[in-house]
Amino acid sequence: MNSLHEHALRLSCQHRLLESELVKVLGEIESLKLHRTLGFSSVFSYTVSALGLSEPVAYTLITVARKARELGALSKAISTQKLSVNRASRIVAALTRENANELIAFAATHTQRETDQEVARLSDRRTERFENLRVPAEVLELLKKAQGLMASRKKRNLKFDETLKLVLEEFLNRHEPVRKAERARKRAEKTKAKTTDKISAENSVCTKPDATPKAKTARIPVTALTRHIVNIRDQARCTFVDYAGHRCTNDRWLHAHHRIPVSRGGSNEPANLVTLCSFHQDLVHQLSLPIEGQVNWIREPGRAYSH
Repeated sequence: MNSLHEHALRLSCQHRLLESELVKVLGEIESLKLHRTLGFSSVFSYTVSALGLSEPVAYTLITVARKARELGALSKAISTQKLSVNRASRIVAALTRENANELIAFAATHTQRETDQEVARLSDRRTERFENLRVPAEVLELLKKAQGLMASRKKRNLKFDETLKLVLEEFLNRHEPVRKAERARKRAEKTKAKTTDKISAENSVCTKPDATPKAKTARIPVTALTRHIVNIRDQARCTFVDYAGHRCTNDRWLHAHHRIPVSRGGSNEPANLVTLCSFHQDLVHQLSLPIEGQVNWIREPGRAYSH
């Protein structure tokens, strides 16, 4: 039994060593553009097709390799096996030159869950440090959620005071009596104008029997009801799940992505829509390009979005 355990330990050490070496080599291959010399359009397609690695594993290795080329501290931590490639992949999004040593040391000495929480905390710090607010925990969660929603709407990160102002403005617009009355007046005027235009158009058609309506070629938008169904199902959060089974935590910059593209007959039914953040939606489109050697998806066969 002890010999079997020792053998497993040796294999584990060899695995981490080989993994760190692979990260280093992939970084050098991309730097020298060797994959193009071998006929591959990207390092990703080279890693999947030539090396035979699964798409999620290839994605993880390349992401870490690129960050390791940028930050020597990360490269050293991986080569000395202080940090596994999998653990490194969980911190690359928040890793900078300023926090590299601190965050790497934290990830090396804490659990994966604690590391994810620290990365989330650092991401929050880039916009506003909610931790300094003296408010109940449940109010803090509501503020964070509001900041994420407002950032998605405004297409940029917002500071706390900006978020609070926008939330209060929206509340007053909905409930303050004078504003409600003004909004109702404008809505009535708009409805009256549309009715007038419709009557004019009908009269025009009557005087010109040869007139034919233009064919509608615009893409049919996703209805609000369908978006509500998808948001409830996906909990308004990116549904991408990595190879280790961890779902993306991003609740900003969300899109209703068509599993089967509209250009290929895909519908706007909820079953054909999935919630993706901008990063993963862009990645899906990039990896779905009809280029020889390119891949069609970033998941392993059989993996599905969580509902």
